[in-house]
Amino acid sequence: MAAASYPPHFAEPWKFSDVVLVVEDQRFHVHRGTLAFWSPVFEKMLSAEFKEKNNDEILLPGKKASEFEVMLQMMYPSLEEKLVTKVNCYFLFELAHEYQIEVITQKCVNLMVSMVKDRREDDVLGMLIYAQKYQIKSLISTCIFEARRLTLNELTKHEMRDQIEANSYVQIAEGIIQRLEEKLEKCRNVKVTLQSQMTNVCQSLSDHRYLGSVYPATTTDFLDKLQGEGAYGSRKVQCQSLSGVAKQLSEMNNP
Repeated sequence: MAAASYPPHFAEPWKFSDVVLVVEDQRFHVHRGTLAFWSPVFEKMLSAEFKEKNNDEILLPGKKASEFEVMLQMMYPSLEEKLVTKVNCYFLFELAHEYQIEVITQKCVNLMVSMVKDRREDDVLGMLIYAQKYQIKSLISTCIFEARRLTLNELTKHEMRDQIEANSYVQIAEGIIQRLEEKLEKCRNVKVTLQSQMTNVCQSLSDHRYLGSVYPATTTDFLDKLQGEGAYGSRKVQCQSLSGVAKQLSEMNNP
């Protein structure tokens, strides 16, 4: 039967629905079997051990009807294919976590992990604190890894830094320091390369002026000599091509 034939918003009895969930005075007509299939919490609630077993209506305080409806739509996918999005993943996760609906919980976790990895989540430390609250291990490890791209100032000045677990805080700080050390080492290597290239440039320029001369000992000496050269017409002998200089300058421009 097409989805359009179903009553909208679970507002009235349909397809042998046998229990009503009441959230914020809004009634949702649903099926005990479906609730028990998806949620161990509902299964226990509807078992002989609980007073709700024979109740036609079950009150669920502290929930928002609009959010609860989204979760029901995911539990009844034939009604409407409901996707987990950045907008609904947090309240869906919290509802699914409370009622132990593993399939929905995992979909929400997968999206949150993806948002952190793809850097669609601006506050990675806030997400880490959220993950710690619910002990979402995969999200915790992802947040710690991605937080290494932060600066030390962003870590230490975060408004909720005191809520970050000590072990996670240390891992992030060590990761940031390691990243900075790696960058520093790259800078050192670039400096050595540029110094070598600069020496070669100076040598080529010196050859252009005085081929066969004794080379100065340092780059500074090369530059001093070149800066102290006389006018163009005072050169003594032949000049080399400046192609070597062009090559070195090109390498310096694209290290």
